[in-house]
Amino acid sequence: MRIQFGKLKRRNLVVGKNNKMRPTQSITKDKIFNVINIEEGDTFVDLFAGTGAVGFEAVSLGAGECIWSDISRESVVAIKENIETFELNQDKYKVFKSDFRMVLRKLPFKADYIFIDPPFIAAKYYEEAIELIEKYESLSPEGMIILEKPIKIELNIGKQFKIKVRKKIGDKEILFITNYD
Repeated sequence: MRIQFGKLKRRNLVVGKNNKMRPTQSITKDKIFNVINIEEGDTFVDLFAGTGAVGFEAVSLGAGECIWSDISRESVVAIKENIETFELNQDKYKVFKSDFRMVLRKLPFKADYIFIDPPFIAAKYYEEAIELIEKYESLSPEGMIILEKPIKIELNIGKQFKIKVRKKIGDKEILFITNYD
């Protein structure tokens, strides 16, 4: 798996040996980073990180701080190895072996971008993550939630947020969700 954009472009990612992991496809990363505009210093959170590929793309494009979160030990070890290999500042780029609920509760900044891509079998996590982002005010006022989900899963995003862009890829879709103005 390679980084597609930015200063780390074409660098290979170490990927954990978690057999349940569903790495984010290149076409999906393409769609995400053609919609969002990472600016130097932006803050990014990669919940349910898996390989961490989406977070590393954000870092490669200039994200000043990034947090990766996953409950899989294998994923966390691989992401930490990538942070070291790419010589990233470990004060600004952190990975936690933790449940997404704990990460959102203790997030040290209001994120410019939060990527949500739980295992497709855990459909309840989509709405729960959005509810917690609202409750803990985890998203900056101009921030965006990027959510990848199967098309067949219906989603209630609450009253604080609106879907700004929707991109379909086969049997899944990516939602780009912002605060109401």
